[in-house]
Amino acid sequence: MWRPAPHRWAAALLGLAATGILLAAAPAAYAHDETSDALSLAVEENRIVGTALVEYTDLGFKDTSGDGLLDESEFKEQQSAVSAGLVSTARERVELVVNGTEMSIVGAGLSFPEKDTGTASADVGLAFVSGPFDGGLSQLAFSWGFNSPGDTVVVSDADSAVVGQLSDDGTVTFTLDTWATATSFLRQGVEHIRLGLDHTLFLVVLTLGVVGTQITRATAWRVVKLVTAFTVGHAVSLCLAYFSLLPVPAQIVEPAIGLSIAGVAALVVRSKLGTHPWWIAGVVGLVHELGFASSLADLGLATADHAVALLTFNLGIDLAQVAVVGIVMASYALLGKLLPRRVEFVRLAVCVAIGAVGLFWTVTRLIP
Repeated sequence: MWRPAPHRWAAALLGLAATGILLAAAPAAYAHDETSDALSLAVEENRIVGTALVEYTDLGFKDTSGDGLLDESEFKEQQSAVSAGLVSTARERVELVVNGTEMSIVGAGLSFPEKDTGTASADVGLAFVSGPFDGGLSQLAFSWGFNSPGDTVVVSDADSAVVGQLSDDGTVTFTLDTWATATSFLRQGVEHIRLGLDHTLFLVVLTLGVVGTQITRATAWRVVKLVTAFTVGHAVSLCLAYFSLLPVPAQIVEPAIGLSIAGVAALVVRSKLGTHPWWIAGVVGLVHELGFASSLADLGLATADHAVALLTFNLGIDLAQVAVVGIVMASYALLGKLLPRRVEFVRLAVCVAIGAVGLFWTVTRLIP
């Protein structure tokens, strides 16, 4: 029977105390749905067709029930009245400049969010279309004056797709070509790691499990194999999910991600991870990337630049995760020099804390 040494008990207690800090930093139940509320601008027959979620009060809807939200019956009762002035409202708050020429909005429509059908919602679906423009779209300046749940904007045509963020003043400018697509998705890949705390915590705990008690040339080589396996795993699953070859519901993927973090942390604490955990990294990479791939595919990026988008998105992820692993190893090496007798204690405490957060995510993501 496995019996933890006294220093492991102390590390476990310290790790559990640190868990509260990590949970406070990552309160969201689902960490891979950053793009589901994106504003979409699609080029169709030389017109800009936009769709977005907008706070219902911005469009002129009123909460007649007094609950602070808009339900479907309230939406239907007021839809005709709001629609009468919808084009004017859209023109006042949306500005589209195509290739240096300002475009007028000629049509607009409303919809109740499908994900909230039968419930109350703070948002209403808004669609709008511009007048026609001449030639191809090379540059688009966009100004957004509505309150929306997200600030991500996706612009796509038949040949390319660009993802950007609204600035503080609600504006963003896009250039649509292959290079713009590449740089855009490269940044999105980096952002995926920066904002995806569960992805980052898994990399941290797996790296700490590989380096053991000290960093040597052998442990550094194992980390290289670890990152390579993880990269291959998430690249494969991203491609499968992006092309809808392996659709997996988020209700399954998200708890599995949390469980993978808790499971690997437990193996590290019990010294059972082994000297060659590359296959663990590969399998978990498959699971982790399915979580974000579903959101990426939901954006409807019907573009001829699939290869460019996927390649640069993966490259952005790889660059960011190499940076994470490098920071972990450098910090661990420095700690080993400053506190050689406490480095193992700290390593175990960190792994316990990360494992506890992973277990918390697993449980909360299983609750509807």
